[in-house]
Amino acid sequence: MPAYLERLLQLVFPDRCAACRQVGQLLCTRCCATLQGYPQHVSIAGVDQVWIAHLFDDRLRAAIHQLKYRGARRAAQPLGALLAAQLAGHALHGAVLVPVPLHPERQRTRGYNQAALLAHAVAARTGLTVEERHLVRSRSTAQQARLDARARRSNMAGAFVWTGSAAPPAHAIIVDDVLTTGATVEAVAAALWAAGTQRVTALALARSA
Repeated sequence: MPAYLERLLQLVFPDRCAACRQVGQLLCTRCCATLQGYPQHVSIAGVDQVWIAHLFDDRLRAAIHQLKYRGARRAAQPLGALLAAQLAGHALHGAVLVPVPLHPERQRTRGYNQAALLAHAVAARTGLTVEERHLVRSRSTAQQARLDARARRSNMAGAFVWTGSAAPPAHAIIVDDVLTTGATVEAVAAALWAAGTQRVTALALARSA
């Protein structure tokens, strides 16, 4: 969209906080200040480190819902800033951001991949690159939210594959919005390891306690 049209739309439909709906910012300073850092260490099979930015609360739930289901693509910018802050202080030389892919049918329906939008927002703040061409979701899967932990792992097993002749990044940082059981990230990591990745980190915006 041309910049002048975006400015015009913002005048007619000003930004509102995705969490509290206050006019001014897509995720307001007050809501950001109330977010709690995720307090626990998380282990996922096949993942060297797991970095989770915040505890999943009503504010983040509202903001992520706007991004995933209401077409609010620009909400990826403030949410991506929260993710980028999580990377501060870590050695990231040579790391590449790898968003969890959607199945092509689901991406056509939604119009975009929210994990990819988040990854690009992180990249803009950190200078890291994003790889979203070669890792693909090779089959459609049932909605994870409807399944228990064991069924989630079975549902995601073998769902991703690295395609093409390009080598995967030596250090892949898997980017996703919400981490629940970790089954999706585990399946992505398995595909990356099979392709030759040497280190896998997971980066997620939120997780419930």
